[in-house]
Amino acid sequence: MLYQLRAILRAPELVGEVLPQAIKLDSALDEARVTVAMTRLDAIWDQLFPSEQARIVKLLVEKVIVSPNDLEVRLRANGIERLVLEMNLKSIEQKEEALA
Repeated sequence: MLYQLRAILRAPELVGEVLPQAIKLDSALDEARVTVAMTRLDAIWDQLFPSEQARIVKLLVEKVIVSPNDLEVRLRANGIERLVLEMNLKSIEQKEEALA
């Protein structure tokens, strides 16, 4: 399932859907930065602690349906937006801590 989720997040169609939302949330982002971040997910993913990986999967995945011949992963409609918002909040908190 994790491999399937990682492939979905790298898909050009999803990048196209995420791009306007990401720029709306953070005007400093552009198409190149969002595309590179999403296509480099594997390198980033492998550096995360398992608990952080689990948290991200919970944000993105609504339901997993397993049948004898198929595996269906249903993503949350606002999962990417929630993830970007969390990352943006962490970035702001880190900047504030550095200034303190």
